[in-house]
Amino acid sequence: MRIAFVNQPIDTILPPYQSSVGACTYGVACSLAQRDDCEVIVYGSKDANKMVAGDEVVQRNVRFRFFPTTAGDRLLQQLRNKYSKFVRLSSPASTSSLHFPAFSRSVAMDLRKRRCDVIHVQHCSQYVPVIRALNPTARIVLHLHAEWFSQNKHAPLERRLRQCDLVTAVSDYVAAKTRRDFPAIADRCVTTYNGIDAAEFQRERDYSETARRSPKRIMYAGAVSPHKGVHVLLEAFKTVVKRYPDVRLDIVGFQGTYGLEETFDMKDRAALASVAPFYARNYVARLKAKLSLAPADAGTYLSYLKAQLSPDVRDKVAFLGLVPRSALLDGYFDADIFAFAPVWDEGFGIPPVEAMAAGTPVVASRSGAIVETVEDQETGFLVDKNDAQGLARSLLTLLEDDSLRERMGRAGRERALKHFTWDGVAETMYGRYRSLCEAVPATGAAISIPKGRSLPAVLKRTNAHHF
Repeated sequence: MRIAFVNQPIDTILPPYQSSVGACTYGVACSLAQRDDCEVIVYGSKDANKMVAGDEVVQRNVRFRFFPTTAGDRLLQQLRNKYSKFVRLSSPASTSSLHFPAFSRSVAMDLRKRRCDVIHVQHCSQYVPVIRALNPTARIVLHLHAEWFSQNKHAPLERRLRQCDLVTAVSDYVAAKTRRDFPAIADRCVTTYNGIDAAEFQRERDYSETARRSPKRIMYAGAVSPHKGVHVLLEAFKTVVKRYPDVRLDIVGFQGTYGLEETFDMKDRAALASVAPFYARNYVARLKAKLSLAPADAGTYLSYLKAQLSPDVRDKVAFLGLVPRSALLDGYFDADIFAFAPVWDEGFGIPPVEAMAAGTPVVASRSGAIVETVEDQETGFLVDKNDAQGLARSLLTLLEDDSLRERMGRAGRERALKHFTWDGVAETMYGRYRSLCEAVPATGAAISIPKGRSLPAVLKRTNAHHF
């Protein structure tokens, strides 16, 4: 079986630095490639994977192919980003037809040459029509990594979904919402949880040693962006320090604000109000930063977080940014508690599961799919979103009880390694791929190329009609 994964052009796929969706592709693709009857190809953009030497790399039996984005695609992206600062666009970037369209055509044309049995598209529904047009007999799987909000246009999304043989989502939360919003494809919309590489978590934690260690360490991993609720975590941490000063907080991850329209429903006024201050445009501060008259992060969410901390608390908080995979794994094992307080609805949330796999208890907000991975009172504690004091109470409970941290840590490790591994995900997906390939027929229809028309011209017409 020949299987292709099509990544978003913004995804960094190969270690040691990976985006969340890139890491998902890498994990399941490498597991599938261990099967004797599977040939796996992964597509990504050269721009997002600049560390890769050449246009093709083979790792762990997987062929990774990287296409450069065109000048036209990059210009479209730049214009869209600038325009969106002043006017609300009709579709978020993640579903927009202007999201690197030339990249999708290049990938679709290469897929046509490969004659893949299954084409697994990561989240970019706008790439489905052109891929379907050039690969009419392939089974197309669309993998949703987050929910679609009301600001997404319903009609074009439904047209794209109808061209898929299977729609899978990273959690029951996302799958259920997709089935409610698009009942026409409800019978072929399923859940496929994300996972971890169990081999990365083989080492055993010495709970007796960590119990004696001082200071205690709380860890957060994920984007340093308003939707992840890092401001709520810092507010909770200030309360924790007052009662338990022998503690530190390490904040790991990409530092940058994700678009409001990509993380919240624009009709959810309460949620929007809670994060509104972080999206206010501070043009003066940003200009000063560009002119080197202020720190480089002036006017950003990160600068707000730092300003929120008094000197005595600031010394206990480290903003580490992106770290290599090996350092991230060490962080999970070294942490006494993992804290995760998103204020949006998390599609899945890999960091809490990775922390559990390392035997670290988790304190998190009841956010989207988090309730499906973290078991309240068993592998950690769950609190309401935007509840800094509830978060602080749970953190303090664990800080002050060595045996509870060990009990919850061991339970979390067992749960993560039993239910959330890439080998398990790959086994599930392989079964679904086989069922799709054995069914008749594929969803799409062959593309017609009239006399005198070039393939690129037909592709351009196809994009215009379907996007």
